[in-house]
Amino acid sequence: MVCIVSFIVLGILSIFSAKYRKLAKKGWHCVSRRVTFRPCDTTFKEEIKTTILAPLALRRPKAVKPASIAIEVGAWTAVTAMIISLYIVLQGLLNLAAFGTCNRQNPEACAINSQVCGIPDENPNFWQSLTSGDVIGAFRNEGRAWGEAFQALPLRFRNWDEANYVPEFASFRDGYTPGLPIALEIIDPGCQFCAELSNNITEANLTSTHNVVYIVYPIMRDGEPNFLNSPLIARYLTAIRVFEHDTPRAADPTDWFILDQLFVGSPDFRPQQMFINVEPDPQMVVDRLHGWMAEHGMSADDIAAVSALADSQQVADLLAASRHIVENQIRTVNIPTFIANGHLSRGAMSVENLRNLGN
Repeated sequence: MVCIVSFIVLGILSIFSAKYRKLAKKGWHCVSRRVTFRPCDTTFKEEIKTTILAPLALRRPKAVKPASIAIEVGAWTAVTAMIISLYIVLQGLLNLAAFGTCNRQNPEACAINSQVCGIPDENPNFWQSLTSGDVIGAFRNEGRAWGEAFQALPLRFRNWDEANYVPEFASFRDGYTPGLPIALEIIDPGCQFCAELSNNITEANLTSTHNVVYIVYPIMRDGEPNFLNSPLIARYLTAIRVFEHDTPRAADPTDWFILDQLFVGSPDFRPQQMFINVEPDPQMVVDRLHGWMAEHGMSADDIAAVSALADSQQVADLLAASRHIVENQIRTVNIPTFIANGHLSRGAMSVENLRNLGN
């Protein structure tokens, strides 16, 4: 290991000074033998040790042997650290290529991909399993993570057909226009970047060139919603889609009006997303939703019917189907995700890029 560490250090030093290049070449010869499972060049190893220990031998001869052992231990530690670091870097690059984030446990923590609300991988990683005493599980989970990344990697380069992922009882912003292509967004009602995407879609006037539809996906973390009231809002949005499907109201859907109140607001009020996210009383959220439904023209009987649907097994099954599409077919870990014109984009697309979709 002394040979390997010395080669790396000397290789760097030789970039700046020619006097180290001869030793660096010797170091490479030693490393090449190591990687082919042959003994290292003992002469080079001793030469390096002698160079390091010579000053100590003159002052404190008895300290040479402990220092020699310390050098060997330090070399092993350095090489092990470099191997682990390289492994982590390679894993991060693979995850970045496959999922758009270098950290699947906390996708938004990846600096390259910070403008998203991440869907965390809730399976324990290698170190979490190892520290909990599950050694076999640690290696099993690590193998699973690599396997999933390799399986997802081809999805980055595929041509996406948006129509394949439109959920049942789909609701289209401004209604469905025959002949226009589909633009699909995956959203969590509590995610601030979904609000940004919604505003950009409106500013880009995307509904003039595409049928804009959404999948609602409340992000869960450790079994709890990432945003407190997203599951409740998702149930109501889905119930409204079922209630208004194939009716005249489908051309001016109430669920999109509610999303606008959350993400955009009205001339007199700020967007409600930040308040809904922290409201601890579910009934207050339900009352707010009922108020928006009435404002958009739904009768008391309609609101009661939607409320019953929101708590029904049908809506629970539709949300489970949407979760399956997101997790197992699209396999995104970033919210929002946007699919249009055969391409998948992660995060809030800019107004300019959305306008270019129509060109």
